[in-house]
Formats: sequence, C-alpha cells, structure tokens
Amino acid sequence: MKLYNLKYILAIAVFGLLFTACEDDDPITAGIGDPLTKEVINLDATIASDITITGEGNVVDFTVTLPQSFNSAVTVTARATLDNGNFTTGTAEIDAGATTGTGSITLSPDDSVIDGSTIDGIADAVSIELIGILLDELVPDTTYTISSNVLSLGLYPDTLPAAGGLNILFDWDNPAVNDLDLEVIDRAFTSIFESSGTGSRFESDLFQTTGRADGIYDVYYTIFSASPTEDINFNVLFTLPDGRLTVVSGVIPAGSAASTRTPIATFEKSTDAVTGVTSYINIGNL
Repeated sequence: MKLYNLKYILAIAVFGLLFTACEDDDPITAGIGDPLTKEVINLDATIASDITITGEGNVVDFTVTLPQSFNSAVTVTARATLDNGNFTTGTAEIDAGATTGTGSITLSPDDSVIDGSTIDGIADAVSIELIGILLDELVPDTTYTISSNVLSLGLYPDTLPAAGGLNILFDWDNPAVNDLDLEVIDRAFTSIFESSGTGSRFESDLFQTTGRADGIYDVYYTIFSASPTEDINFNVLFTLPDGRLTVVSGVIPAGSAASTRTPIATFEKSTDAVTGVTSYINIGNL
C-alpha cells in the first residue's frame, strides 16, 4: 500500500509540473501571428492584357496592378477558364516596393466548342481573373486575399500549338466556296520551303527552325477556286516556339486571279550568334 501511494503521489506531481509549463508558454501559432486573431485584408486588384483574342493552347501575357506595395516580392496567381469549364493557371511577379508586375498563362489546349465558317471565332470564350497572392515575407498578424476584375478574351476557330519552329495556320471566309492554298517562300524566291493545299478549310504548315537559313520569308496564297463576286477576309495565325500567337489579317479582293501566287504576310528568322537562340521577328502584312 505504501508503494502504491508513492507512485500515485509522484504521478500527480509530474502532471502538475507539465500543466504549469504549458500555462507559462505562449499560445500555439501557425506562421507569424495567431491564425485565430489575424486580420484578413482583401486586395482589389486589376488584371489587364493587350490581347483581346487568342487560341486554345496559346500563351496570354497579362499585367497585374495591386492597390498597395509590399516590402517583399509578391507572386499573384491567375486562372483562365474556357467556356467548357477547362482551366489553367499562371503567375505574375511583382517586385518589392512596386504595385505592378507582368506574367503569362497558357490556355487549355482543347475547348472543343469553336466551329462555323466565320474567321472571327467566338467572343468572351475565355475568362481570366486573379485568385491567389503569396508574399515572400509574411506580414505579422495579417492574411492577404485577392480579387479582381474578369478579363474576357475571344477564341479563334483554330490555332496551332507551339512546335519546333513557326507554326502557321491560314484561315479564310466561306471555305465551302473559296478554296485557297498556302506556300512559304524565301524573299530571294529561291525555293518553296513549305506548302499546303488540302482542298479544305485551314491550310497549315510548320516552318521548322532546323534546316532553315536565317533571313526573310514570305507567305503566299493561291486561289484554287473562289467566288468572283465576294471579297475574302483571311487570317494568317503564327504560333511562335514559345506558344505566343501573332495574327496577320487582310482581304483578298473579289475577282482576284486564280492560280497566281500572291504574298500576304512576311516574317524573319534570326539566330543569336552568342546564345544560338532562334527568334521569329518582323511578322506582318505584305
């Protein structure tokens, strides 16, 4: 009985010491400050882009503007949602002391809703908004959330993905009547480097980076058959190796001669002598 009482007294004493130690400690915290007492501040930010229409799987550059700056760098997350519900995310980086930064987001590669004969695509088929913010250095006792305007973009009927060169897609009005072909020829007109004549809508070809000399190249169309009484609006959609899209638009006048090559767009292939990186520049109309 004495041994049992001694064990019982020792257990009570140890428990009391533990209880006293816990009473003296600071409250349990997660990160900086008590999560139960942190102030939550929502930042009403702005997202903007020079791009108004793009393609599935292409890259969209955007700018983020915050209502205040911070003492550390900030990462802001954007979400792009297509009209079928598919979504992707991208980020923008904002330097310490700044309120504006830039970022990019790659759209989901397959929306599967774009159709029809118009080359204009569908308006407001993509919604991009800001959904998250992360500070490199936390602010004590403060949690930041973010909200923003919704950036709406259109989608072209079709574009090509990034590949090992300049991916070119040719689209035009009323393909049920108008049948056009596509060629890429160097400015000196020494060789036909790419050609596409499928007899259907969307002529396309990949101008490969390897095996192509630096220089200026022109894109030509040839009319296989067309209505003699209607102008033909067209787009030449260039997908750069990084997934960004450049579009050249124009009009083929009604009654243009068939079976005659006509230049409509141009680009230049340029390789950096030091880094060996190839760029496609000076894309535009002819």
